[in-house]
Amino acid sequence: MAKDYYKVLGVPRNATKEEIKKSYRMLAHKFHPDKGGNEAQFKEINEAYQVLSDEKKRAQYDQFGQVFEGAAGQQHAGAGGFEWPGGIKFDFGEGGAGGRNFADFDLSDLFEDFFSGAGAGGRGGRARERKGKDIQMELEISFQESIFGAKKEIEFSKIGKCVHCGGTGGEPGAKMKTCPACQGKGNIQKTQRTFLGAFTQVATCPDCFGSGKKPEEVCRQCRGRGIKEMRERLEIYVPKGIRDGEVLKLTGKGEVSFAGSVPGDLFIKIRVLPHPVFRRQGDDIVMRLPIKLSQAILGDTMTLDTLDGTLKIKIPEGTQSGDVLKVRGKGAYAVSGYGRGDLLIETNVEIPKKLSRKTKETVEELKKEGF
Repeated sequence: MAKDYYKVLGVPRNATKEEIKKSYRMLAHKFHPDKGGNEAQFKEINEAYQVLSDEKKRAQYDQFGQVFEGAAGQQHAGAGGFEWPGGIKFDFGEGGAGGRNFADFDLSDLFEDFFSGAGAGGRGGRARERKGKDIQMELEISFQESIFGAKKEIEFSKIGKCVHCGGTGGEPGAKMKTCPACQGKGNIQKTQRTFLGAFTQVATCPDCFGSGKKPEEVCRQCRGRGIKEMRERLEIYVPKGIRDGEVLKLTGKGEVSFAGSVPGDLFIKIRVLPHPVFRRQGDDIVMRLPIKLSQAILGDTMTLDTLDGTLKIKIPEGTQSGDVLKVRGKGAYAVSGYGRGDLLIETNVEIPKKLSRKTKETVEELKKEGF
């Protein structure tokens, strides 16, 4: 009795191609053997999809209840299979992909299933394990250091190459022997059976980390791993003009996953401590300057302590509280490190709370004149 492919996929006979594909994907994920599903049911779902997703086969099935394939439909993938980039191989044996036309299979779901849970051994996972972990840390600097830059010394813990053995995993001068786990190949093969055939993945040997050799005498410091936890001290340069929250990246100063791996990177997040007088506003530096009432009315010349040293400024006659005096080129450096913003001096006229009798009389005279 012919199988009801529509019932297998749970779709009506007038279902569109998109509805068929959507139902197939859902069922294939649900019943995939690698996810604990029923292998026989998974094969039946694939069989139904191969027919209903093909217009000619579907029309033939709708008319006769089965699919008749000619010689062209019996072409197989061949006994040799093929190799996927990165050491992943498919071997279909003499019968090809289960006796089916390999070109009919939709491999996107299969590869998604394999690689989504592959971890360090899957696509992208192997690349990640060859690079060590990145390190993140914070560094506090003063406001002045953020403006002009500074040399800072940092110290941190990380997994690095063993200094004692130089990353070989053996005592200095120890002879190397062929790794028994991989027989000197540097990699091992893992084979998994699927409905398509044998799925073989080549992974780095966990015993020798891909070198194919192991030391006869294991390093006492790292116990043969070639790596160990250590403290590292670095002198770094904080560029001028850096802002609070910006991150410095030091390539290759992170951890290593094994002796021959590429080190990760070191990321340093900058925290700029607040200044009691100055604050940053874009590329400008802002400060508040208290002045006396007489200075505001008559004007004056003042000497200020700035980040660039002492500076003389002129207070114009009739200065109001909140007026801003600008000193060009005395602000923060731009992000590029070239060119500086301005120093913005915001005036604050101080009104005395207690006045002498003579001062009060003077103010009364000013009041009569309309001041």
